[in-house]
Amino acid sequence: MGSLLNYYPQCRKILCLAAKRRETITYAQLSAALGLKSPRQQWNTVLHPISEAEARQTGADLTLIVVYASGRAKGLSRYFSNLRGGAAPGTRMLDPDDPTQVANYKRELEQVFNTYATVNC
Repeated sequence: MGSLLNYYPQCRKILCLAAKRRETITYAQLSAALGLKSPRQQWNTVLHPISEAEARQTGADLTLIVVYASGRAKGLSRYFSNLRGGAAPGTRMLDPDDPTQVANYKRELEQVFNTYATVNC
């Protein structure tokens, strides 16, 4: 599993269109949409650059729509970095057992959906 950075434009478009539809996307769905054989990838190599660029351009972290399909964190994003607060992508894990973090994540996810309703994908 190597870098996915060459998938940046395609990945951004998939995420943007999903956000326009107000939908989350699982790692498996994203993997399939990109034509990858396995959802087990080095996602940080493409999601972190997308996260940083989109936060700069729109103020919203587009990658928050990528969620787990199962387990304790089902329906939640792996990372919740609060990029607008200055934290780098991937630096703060979302604790699915912390109701405050989950509520903050859901609020930020709504912000993403609202922002990308008008963004050109």
